Amino acid sequence: MRLADLLSLPLVALWQQKTRTLLTTLGVIFGAFVLAASLSIGDGVQKTINREMRRVEFARRIEVSVSWGPAAPAARETRIEGTFNESRRQRLLKSQQEMSQRTRFARPKIALNQERLALIRALPHVEQVVPDVNDHGFAILENRSVNTTLCRARPDDETCKKRVVAGRFFESPAENAAVITEDLAYRLGVRSDAALDALVGTPLVLEFRAPKTEAPIGLYLANQNGDMTLETQQALETLMDRLPDSLEKLGLSTVAAAAIRGALKKPEEPTKPMPTTRETLTIAGVLRAPSDEELNAPHEYSVMHAGVLLPYETAAAVFFRGPDPKRKEGLNNASVLVDHEDHVKPVLAAIRGLGLEARAMVQFIDRQRLIYLLIFAGMTCVAAVALVVSAIGIGNTMFMSILERTREIGIMKAIGADNLHLQLIFLIEGAVIGVVGGILGLLLALAASYPGDSWVRSMVNRDLDIKLEDSIFVFPPWLAASVIAFTALVAILAAVYPARHAARIDPVKALRHE
Repeated sequence: MRLADLLSLPLVALWQQKTRTLLTTLGVIFGAFVLAASLSIGDGVQKTINREMRRVEFARRIEVSVSWGPAAPAARETRIEGTFNESRRQRLLKSQQEMSQRTRFARPKIALNQERLALIRALPHVEQVVPDVNDHGFAILENRSVNTTLCRARPDDETCKKRVVAGRFFESPAENAAVITEDLAYRLGVRSDAALDALVGTPLVLEFRAPKTEAPIGLYLANQNGDMTLETQQALETLMDRLPDSLEKLGLSTVAAAAIRGALKKPEEPTKPMPTTRETLTIAGVLRAPSDEELNAPHEYSVMHAGVLLPYETAAAVFFRGPDPKRKEGLNNASVLVDHEDHVKPVLAAIRGLGLEARAMVQFIDRQRLIYLLIFAGMTCVAAVALVVSAIGIGNTMFMSILERTREIGIMKAIGADNLHLQLIFLIEGAVIGVVGGILGLLLALAASYPGDSWVRSMVNRDLDIKLEDSIFVFPPWLAASVIAFTALVAILAAVYPARHAARIDPVKALRHE
């Protein structure tokens, strides 16, 4: 039998049974559509996740924090006074001990100090170690001072760069420079645009003082005066020193005076001058207040609201030079940037090996990928079921075709067609249905991807405020080839048994078949 006959006879047979062929092909089209859509979305979502994570560096970031231990033991033993039965005494004792424990600060097991930060910085594949420095102090410009908050910042912080209205942002993480806000400049007495521009390049003094006074009085004075200045702070310190000796002159009751005197009790050792440190930095630039859009976008609260921003290495050095002895215990948190996503887990394990707590977004991303993988695996299973049903339809179509063409098969055998030729005819019929169904299903998935992608983009933009740059539906060459090859294979396998059945038909009985 000629090759042309092997190709033309299957096509003629399919054309003669157009309705049956169409219904059988529709099943293949549906299965191919679901298969192509699931593979396209699965691959596209994975690529979108990787692309978005690389864009914002989430996948390469590790958040490090100290591991907290038990609080310091109580200065004195807890006692229960009075006459109680033993069980009540034990309950009261336990309650008092728990309350005492809650009022004392826990201590870190491993301090996140300069030495520990240096060890993290020396780990392989670590690009940046950004200590989480958030501090309070006094900003001094010429002869005017005001209390403010300062925070570390990264030189490549694009959001902060967009807020610069005078001067520039940092150029290196260890630059001896500061960037202040318009609001802080106003509080420091700057009253014109020209004066604001003239701040660039001038020295700014930051003064840090060890804590001595109680917060409520300090907050009260700050609220009354608008700002806590150095003069206000010094007046508050003088008040706190003189108040215990002046309580009798205030007309307070004996009980009230005793209570206040106990709260303000001076230490037995001689009072030492309050330790202070001063840091002089150059003002590199001035920032405007963040816009509503910038505040609604993912951001670090302290960076957006601090009055003074310092390069992160400079901020860490300033922090550890501070007067408060507690600073030597180290920071609570730091952020580590790894050079590539593949190296995050080894660095994560190394940091934990130093006795610190560490978390990485890659762990969350892996869980999300697993969820998506399960979803798309389920969709692929649906596609496989649809293709199995289609295979049953193809087999049924082949058997019906054999029954209707029994006499034709007998004639072809009588004129010299061998069993191989007959099997090839029916296998080609099945392959044609599979290939055509696979191509149409693939085209249908491609057509559906345009409205589907538009809907997903609008939903992500509305709910997450993220503008996706590329489509989440991808149709690489391997996907198209795989879908068409798989549907053709399923169709051919479905036609194997009918083809072998046709080849075993007795030609004599076939010629007598009506």
